[in-house]
Amino acid sequence: MFGDSTAWGAWDLEKGGWVNRLWLFIGNRDDEYVELYNQSISGGSTATILERFESEAKIRNADALIFQSGANDSCFISKEGPNNISIDIFEKNIREIIKRAKNITNRIVFLGLKNVDESKTTPVSWIDYHYLNSEIEKYDEVMQSICKDNNVLYLSMSGLLGNEDFEDGIHPNVSGHKIIFERVRDFLVDKNWI
Repeated sequence: MFGDSTAWGAWDLEKGGWVNRLWLFIGNRDDEYVELYNQSISGGSTATILERFESEAKIRNADALIFQSGANDSCFISKEGPNNISIDIFEKNIREIIKRAKNITNRIVFLGLKNVDESKTTPVSWIDYHYLNSEIEKYDEVMQSICKDNNVLYLSMSGLLGNEDFEDGIHPNVSGHKIIFERVRDFLVDKNWI
């Protein structure tokens, strides 16, 4: 698992985030042992994933890769922009992640970008970064299209969370992480990954 602070588990002080919830679910099954390594970092972007995911995945003999990234790419640095990572570079990064990931495994899934509570993200309280649903949707559409073109699984997160499911407007609270976990769990069970 490679992603940003949401995938890392920020603000789920109950069970450590949706990825950890998935690991606990997998670990409690008697039929098969599966290791899930969460290699997500706070502030992560498609650029930071590109810098490190191959070595992390190869050393662990990964047979499946899950990516959740893009919101930090799409945010505006200051009210007027620019985006943290331009949509053109974001597109190149997603294509390159897929190209490199396919050299490791064909079991790849990208989680779509989740919405935010803009009343708390324009700007966020700790830095002059602005997260806008309109920008997130643009980046998400690019990701979805690239995944489709490359025969890579994509799981939509659009509109999944309500404002009550956020701790600070960006990061899910306990209920938000639980909702994401359930969406991912059901998807992976449906695809016979777990």
